[in-house]
Amino acid sequence: MKTAIPRTQRHVREPMPASAEDTAPAFEWLTAFALRMRSESEPILSAVDSAIQETFPHYLADVEVHREVRAATRAHWLGFLAVIGRTQFEARPPAEAVNGARTVARRGYGVDMLLKTYRAAQRGLWRYITQVLHQQIPDPELRGAVLVIFWEHSTLWLDTCLDGIVAAYMDEREHHTRNSDAQRIEIVQAILRGEPAPPADSPDKLAHSMDNVHVALVLWTDPEVPARYATGLLRDYAAQIARALGAPPPLLISSGVHGLWAWIATSHLPDIAAVAPPPSAHLHLALGTPRPGVAGFRRSHLEACAAQRIATSAQNSGAVTAYQDIDLVCLLTGDGDIESVRALIERELGQLADRSEQGARLRDTVFEFLCAGGNIDAAASRLGVHGNTVRYRLKQAERRLGHPIESRRVHLELALRCLEVYGEQLLPAP
Repeated sequence: MKTAIPRTQRHVREPMPASAEDTAPAFEWLTAFALRMRSESEPILSAVDSAIQETFPHYLADVEVHREVRAATRAHWLGFLAVIGRTQFEARPPAEAVNGARTVARRGYGVDMLLKTYRAAQRGLWRYITQVLHQQIPDPELRGAVLVIFWEHSTLWLDTCLDGIVAAYMDEREHHTRNSDAQRIEIVQAILRGEPAPPADSPDKLAHSMDNVHVALVLWTDPEVPARYATGLLRDYAAQIARALGAPPPLLISSGVHGLWAWIATSHLPDIAAVAPPPSAHLHLALGTPRPGVAGFRRSHLEACAAQRIATSAQNSGAVTAYQDIDLVCLLTGDGDIESVRALIERELGQLADRSEQGARLRDTVFEFLCAGGNIDAAASRLGVHGNTVRYRLKQAERRLGHPIESRRVHLELALRCLEVYGEQLLPAP
């Protein structure tokens, strides 16, 4: 969707009242500064990012929004650097900023959040620049002249660009309201907030079976992919995954101009290892664990979002990131909660997670064996039993687990340690 840019977005800077002779040194300094900063933009981007993070920590925890905001910040800064040393310039919102506004609108944030984000960014920019100028310009007269020009130019740039950015946001919100998918999106967002799913015979049903097993997908493209193509590429890939898992077409929700959420419902436990990598290096996928029912719909999505956070911040991530492969990393980096720990225990312990006395005895034996570094005699001493008893119990435990203890050693020990801390409240209900 193309957003028309009002004529008011374009503004030619009028000459400053001061004489050219008075302001020439300041403009010369700013021109040289802009040349340097084009290759050294990371510090200012980090400063702006931190200012926004301080104001809206939960807002920027949203990976899709954070990515678009960062891209918009970079585009604004590079665009501003191109004109900062001129006495006359034209300001218009970069395409990345328009895309960011559209993503904010699609995610249901109010226009006030968009405006406050830009004001927070402006504070971060000004705080950084004043520090830099005090360090780099010892002459107070020149420093003052540069500060005045920088403030006037940056304020003019922001105020003028905001006209087009807000217009893009409002266009997207209006389109969302008119769109036939709007009700479906609102229902999904309500379910993700913990509200009950509508009955299957309800007129506002999702046409997606909530009683089945759900695999949540979070898909996104690199920023280089034009926004007008991104959604189509992601939808095609999601449909391809559903076919590979032997499922009907997935439930799809746009999460931004470069992102898509999807849920695949199957009557069986699907093998997500069968999911093929994306057809393009510019497409990426994060997968939740297959889980049943409405609770599984939510939990699998939370896992997919956690996997996306790891994939977008890690250098060694592949095109496909499955939560089940990086769940320990998610827990260690703060992407998990008590339900994530409960899910880890249920998955790793399997039939060893029952509440019987025998189950508890087998878990204790495996735990002491792992704590003893795999030394059976040391484990037997800690348990006060014979070594042969430990060997027998370990074989029983492996039969319940369905695999050798050593094959999932780290996951098993973490699950048992969490259980030791929290107690039987984290065991599956009988």
